[in-house]
Amino acid sequence: MKAEKRVVITKYANDFIRRVEKHCQEEIYVDFQLASVKLDWSLKRSCSRGGMYADGPGINIAMAWLHKRQGSIYYVREYASFNKDEEIGGFYSQNQWHQLEMVILHEIAHALQYYSYKLNKFRCKPHGPTFKNFYRRLRNVFLNPYLPEQKELKEKYDADRAAVAKLDEFAWMNRAASS
Repeated sequence: MKAEKRVVITKYANDFIRRVEKHCQEEIYVDFQLASVKLDWSLKRSCSRGGMYADGPGINIAMAWLHKRQGSIYYVREYASFNKDEEIGGFYSQNQWHQLEMVILHEIAHALQYYSYKLNKFRCKPHGPTFKNFYRRLRNVFLNPYLPEQKELKEKYDADRAAVAKLDEFAWMNRAASS
């Protein structure tokens, strides 16, 4: 990826993170502040993290795999335990930023979750009710209102995949016939 494009994506991610953090301070915890924000472009890094770090709540986003081409239909999966949930589950999109936004919201929800644990002196599962509550609240403000109509996009996505599978089958038949 060209350096100019990386700069644009990094700026977008940082701006989005700060908007979400400000919302968290206004609507959830006044004193919540991300002490650590890392946007990691290493190709070796495939997983993002959110939680409590030594200096406070933080996120670490694996950036190299998150940017999509504008216009291409893609499906973003969430954890199996809530992938089918209409508010916090997987979704279809053609917007180049939606997957990045989803990952950032997911990890900030973890940071809020661990911040809440510290304040309230309790714990639950990493993707349990506390996480889902924060994630649902963030998704419903910052992402879900901007997602396209899911049924229609799923139909287009499935049709595109079927067409590609047909082309692959045709190419395989041509290779076999020429052998």
